[in-house]
Amino acid sequence: MSTLEATVAMLESMPEEAKVKVFKYTQQLFMAEKPASPFTKLSAEEIYSDLAESRQQIENGQGINADVAMDEMGKRHGFV
Repeated sequence: MSTLEATVAMLESMPEEAKVKVFKYTQQLFMAEKPASPFTKLSAEEIYSDLAESRQQIENGQGINADVAMDEMGKRHGFV
C-alpha cells in the first residue's frame, strides 16, 4: 500500500468530526501567510541532546525497527 493509499484509507475510516478538524487544519496551512506548524522550534542544543539520547537508547537495545513501529501504530489506530 502506498503512502497516498494509506492516507486516503485513514481519512475514510475517521469519524466525521475528525475529518472536519483535518480539513480545517489543512485549509489553515494553505491560507496562512506563514504556514502553521504543530511542532515547536528546537534549539541546536536541544536537537543534539535528543539525538544523543536516541543513539544511547539504540545502543542499549531500547529502539525498535521503524517498520515494526509503523505496523504497531497502524494496528493500534485501525489503519492496518
